[in-house]
Amino acid sequence: MVDFRMLEVAPYSQPDTRTITELIINGVKAQENMYGLVFTAKVIDYALRLVSRQIGEEKPEDVRTLNQLADYLLSKECSFPPYWILLWAVFKTEKKLEGCQGAGTRILDMAISEGVMGSDSGLEGDLVEIDLVDALVKLRRSTIEMKIAPLQMGYKENEDGSIDVLFQDCYFLDACRLALNEGLLKRADGRMVCGVFSLVRQSLKKATRREWDYTISIFDKPNCIARFFTV
Repeated sequence: MVDFRMLEVAPYSQPDTRTITELIINGVKAQENMYGLVFTAKVIDYALRLVSRQIGEEKPEDVRTLNQLADYLLSKECSFPPYWILLWAVFKTEKKLEGCQGAGTRILDMAISEGVMGSDSGLEGDLVEIDLVDALVKLRRSTIEMKIAPLQMGYKENEDGSIDVLFQDCYFLDACRLALNEGLLKRADGRMVCGVFSLVRQSLKKATRREWDYTISIFDKPNCIARFFTV
């Protein structure tokens, strides 16, 4: 890790539960525009079934909207935080409908990134010289202010123009391991998806107006590392 330049350390170890839950809810609403109401119904059903198993209560029948689901998840104490239960239900539904993570995940990523960074890149004109480091610093500052940032973040610029990004002590890690074991985090090409790294991808795209992709090279405690490159 000595080659990585570390950014501002988050002043908390866990995110703001309500904020990150609401960001995901807005992402699911965007997915509903593509899949239809059946998508939302499935997400709600999967989430409620998981909570029911976790706390040993009957699945409620009066939770019918995403906002009602968010309130319900935030009111319960489970082994997993509400934002992960919600995200697991989204991945479960996408796999059911598409067989893997694909277009729906991209829509979710874009909606969440707009919630974090806004809809405009803040750039003017068509050709702008971009400082990629500045884009990462702004993303880091924004996520810390919203209290949704993993504890530590760093980056390393490579000679081929790619960028390695490091997240340390990410609050999603244990839950991601469980989802990975269920086959819920695989893209069509077999690579792993990550909501946090996807937010970085959207940030780089906004800054450069070019498409970026990533490949996760390390997925372990305490570090997750992905290489980002233009496509």
